[in-house]
Amino acid sequence: MSNKFELLMPAGNIEKGIYAFEYGADAIYIGPKAYSLRARSSNFDIDEIKQIVEYAHSINKKVYVVLNIICHNAHLSGFEYFFKQINEIGVDAAIVADPFIFNKIKEINPNFDLHISTQQSICNSKAAMFWKNNGATRIVLGRETSCVELKMLLESIKNEIEIEYFIHGAVCISYSGRCMMSNNFSSRDANVGGCAQSCRWNYNILDFDTNNKYFTMSAKDMSLFDDMKELMKLNVASFKVEGRMKSLHYVSTIAACYKKLIDNISNNKFYDHIYLKEQLLKAENRLTDNAWFDKNPNENKMLYHEEERDLNQIFAFTFIEKIDDYHYKILSKNYITINDQFELLMPNMKNVIFSLNQIKNKNNELVNIINTPMEHFVIKTNILLPEWKNKIVRKI
Repeated sequence: MSNKFELLMPAGNIEKGIYAFEYGADAIYIGPKAYSLRARSSNFDIDEIKQIVEYAHSINKKVYVVLNIICHNAHLSGFEYFFKQINEIGVDAAIVADPFIFNKIKEINPNFDLHISTQQSICNSKAAMFWKNNGATRIVLGRETSCVELKMLLESIKNEIEIEYFIHGAVCISYSGRCMMSNNFSSRDANVGGCAQSCRWNYNILDFDTNNKYFTMSAKDMSLFDDMKELMKLNVASFKVEGRMKSLHYVSTIAACYKKLIDNISNNKFYDHIYLKEQLLKAENRLTDNAWFDKNPNENKMLYHEEERDLNQIFAFTFIEKIDDYHYKILSKNYITINDQFELLMPNMKNVIFSLNQIKNKNNELVNIINTPMEHFVIKTNILLPEWKNKIVRKI
């Protein structure tokens, strides 16, 4: 089995994009500050898009820009000027949903690669070929596509268009995100990037027959980690992870675990599957299952309030610079103490356990506790750490 699979990770900002690449992503998808869903993500202005594209291309990786809103009339007039700026930067493809955006991009640059967003809810080969015949180069399937349907679709399209398939992340209870709850409950339009995630609010819903109470309408998150061997037997071009609003810890952990898994399966190595899954769970804050992969979802695939969980480990800090073999400048992310034990997450998943001998604050004073996130400290480690660029540290 050859390693021909693209691992596509989300990036809500430049930092997340860089970490995603370092921890194993072959490509990232980013949202500009206009014409993209996930408006609450930091997103990229034009200069930032240029910066991350130049960085990606310098390491032979790709950047896809997400232009997947459903347009209202107010969005039409400004798009041509906006996209011409994107086109000049040289992004590798655009992920689109609205036929207006699709046609306008083809008008401006007929050779531009266009991926059809999951917002189009494509779950069959006829729909996939419709977009192929109109000039699309890839289909991002609806998350509602089961494995059986995926196999049928791939057999029918006969490699005529690339297929991208979601393997991990949040699952919308509406069909591919076509939801109006946010609009109705908070006046925030989900389909132009303003979703308030109303399905994840807490509700009291009473079943009068059983007197049972349920507290949310959201689905468990998707994880196809245990199904990857079966998926990799198919001709899927890209495996996609959801989560442009997720943390550096999430992006790095998920990328590292799936990249290692894909490499292992490609090389017929399965000895550390359990270890990798344990590492994957450290970034989980909702229960997971395989969503639509095996069949239509049911009540067992819903996330009830009493089943919510905290992260198994705490994202402790990131490195800023190495001072010498044992001293490092760090950026704090959470509450930690001198007595804590830490795990350095490595891209090859050969993680390193270490502790701290010393912490100094910005005034060069010795302290035993860090309780102010997003501040710089200098630490002394008890062991010599591996060479690194951008590494995630967890508190055990």
